[in-house]
Amino acid sequence: MFAHRFLLGLLFLCQAAVAHAGGPDDDFVRDLAAVREEAYVTPKEALRRLDALKAGRDGRELGEVLVVASRAHWWLRDKDRALDAALQAERIGRDTHDDVLLARAMLSHAYALSKFMHDQQAARRLIDSAARLADSTHVTHLQTQALVTRALLAEEDGDTADSLEFATRAEALARAGDDPDALSMALRERARLLASVGSYKEALALTDELIRLARARAIPAQLAHARLAEYATAARAGQLRRAETALQAAVDLLDKLDARERLPVPLAHLAAIYVQARRYGEAERVARKALRIAREVGDEDAIRLASFQVGIVDICFRNIAAGRATVDKALADLVSDDQYVPLLLQYGHALNQVGEGDVAMTVYEKAGAVSLAAWRKEKQLAYETVQRAYADQKKQNDLAALHHESLLKAAELHNVRRLRSLWALLAAITLAAAVVIALLYRRVAKANKSLQQKNEQLFLQSTRDSLTGLFNRHYFYEQVVPHHHRKAGPGSERRAGAEGRTGGVFLLMDVDRFKSINDTLGHGAGDVVLKNVAARLGATLREQDVLVRWGGEEFLAYLPGIGADEARQVCARVLAAVGGTPIVLEDRALAVTISIGFCPKSLDAGNVDPDWEQLVHLADLCLYAAKTGGRNQAVGIGDADVLAPDVTAAADANLQQAAAGGLLTLVNVPGPGQAPRKLAA
Repeated sequence: MFAHRFLLGLLFLCQAAVAHAGGPDDDFVRDLAAVREEAYVTPKEALRRLDALKAGRDGRELGEVLVVASRAHWWLRDKDRALDAALQAERIGRDTHDDVLLARAMLSHAYALSKFMHDQQAARRLIDSAARLADSTHVTHLQTQALVTRALLAEEDGDTADSLEFATRAEALARAGDDPDALSMALRERARLLASVGSYKEALALTDELIRLARARAIPAQLAHARLAEYATAARAGQLRRAETALQAAVDLLDKLDARERLPVPLAHLAAIYVQARRYGEAERVARKALRIAREVGDEDAIRLASFQVGIVDICFRNIAAGRATVDKALADLVSDDQYVPLLLQYGHALNQVGEGDVAMTVYEKAGAVSLAAWRKEKQLAYETVQRAYADQKKQNDLAALHHESLLKAAELHNVRRLRSLWALLAAITLAAAVVIALLYRRVAKANKSLQQKNEQLFLQSTRDSLTGLFNRHYFYEQVVPHHHRKAGPGSERRAGAEGRTGGVFLLMDVDRFKSINDTLGHGAGDVVLKNVAARLGATLREQDVLVRWGGEEFLAYLPGIGADEARQVCARVLAAVGGTPIVLEDRALAVTISIGFCPKSLDAGNVDPDWEQLVHLADLCLYAAKTGGRNQAVGIGDADVLAPDVTAAADANLQQAAAGGLLTLVNVPGPGQAPRKLAA
């Protein structure tokens, strides 16, 4: 079955009903623990209760509420609010010097970066920092969560061995700390990883223990999670009967909990199991129930998945035209989903079962164009088709020879003309077989060529942001970092001599009050604003400058060969270009400004280039200072030569305090209509 990884990714972040935050207000701790458990099964209701809990709270209590809210938004796949809540909690943790809260917030932030933004490097930095904080707190649950998060990130990087090692350490730590909630978390992750490498017996033993823990604690939602883990492991092991039993049990528990927002996806997977077992009547009942509930709760992704299964059932019932229309409509909105290729393969298999071989081949070819792994599977299927055609033809030749022998025995005499006719027939059959084989191989070659062309198109598209047309992070990591951030040495000195200078500056820019634009005018207006801002930035910067859409309403620019003084001039031009003229929408002219944080790198070619990630992080801190200082302005570091390791560490801890202490100088560039602001020297 497909989409196991999606379900198990959800299981990781859920925490049990016991609160690990602690605090003087026992009622608050108890209420927050209950809402934390509800965040997975009924995230919308949990968010409503969190709003009530947040009233009048500050400090650590407010931070704990925000961490749980981040997870609830994660279940609803609202990445902007999930990231925003995690970042707010992280700021509170830093301001209050609360290592437990800060570590929890950083883990939520890192997981969102990894899953939503695919920014593995930034996620890894956050997780490493959170793990160090967790070790200093000696809180078993937090330490276990940090290890499990590192296991997930290692898996994302393709390092299964490290991922299993982290999960094993997490399990041992949870057992030693006698923390059943931490143990449940570690068992789920280790069982999934063991199943992914084929250790099904050990993985199923862990899910059995997970179920026993949930039953002993009498927490229905935790038992539902355990059952979902059992389903995913059993399905991977090919034990479809056990997978069906576990999934049905999970569905029943979610139904009793009235967790309608969580029901459609498990129901759709249950329908897929029934289709695989050719129990089409049950599959239709479950798929249509999943579709009805998904529509009631407004879950668009679940609607598409349930609609897909309804269409598959129609095809299996030989209502092929209607089924194909339903499936094609659902797949059109699932192109970017990680389930897209497995769904295509299920679609092709259903078509092939009802005799639609040509259409099935087209679907398999489409799957191949999307994924190299799917293409290899299609090629193997095509080769097996050729082999079957050859075997069938050989069988026909053998039958023809036997028929000829029987005719000889029956008639005892065949004249030359009959013999010639028979050999002509055999030659025609052989020629036909050769033509069939040639056509099949030609089709495979055509599919290979089409796949190569589409892969080239996908590579080009992967370096551009679809909305603004600017470069994206993938381009920055693959093309900019290797060429502009090398260690200095003889080669860099030669480059400095040839190009006149080294150095450069990073500008991190963010559209002011962009969330308000989206909330009041709609996302369509927000898209127009982003396109206009991107165009104005591109027209203001130089041809050799690299402009990247960094994420959401953030833009990153790398300006090679300039220093801090020139950076201030560039910032002034950029602020004027964006904020000097309103952006025209359909029915209004909208005044839009941006805030900028910038950090230069040293112009001295003899030094070692600073770490580009650290420079971007310092620019981000400057951007935050520009935002909190009133927006529509630029704040940056005035001298790159002072950025020694101890200075960068002090700035990372508290930028304003580092500037006030004379370790570095902050400069301010006001935007249109803004007065210059004096910063700490």
